[in-house]
Amino acid sequence: MARKPDGGWSAPLARPLVLRDGTRLETLADARRSMLELPDGDQERNAWLKAAEQLTAAAEQGGDVAAATEQVAFALSVQGKLALK
Repeated sequence: MARKPDGGWSAPLARPLVLRDGTRLETLADARRSMLELPDGDQERNAWLKAAEQLTAAAEQGGDVAAATEQVAFALSVQGKLALK
């Protein structure tokens, strides 16, 4: 069972995510903020709805931070916003 992160929204992502514009997402709060800055239509895409669910679970209910990180990375890559490694 996943443990509750010590920092809630300030807990680190499983790995930093770097956007094409150079922005680094390093915490659950960074990922949430990035998601909330998207236009409403983008926020309502399935990939982002699932990311929001997993981020909230990780920050507030002891959910899986790694799963939330990977879902955010997937949603960003679908939109072409994730920098290539």
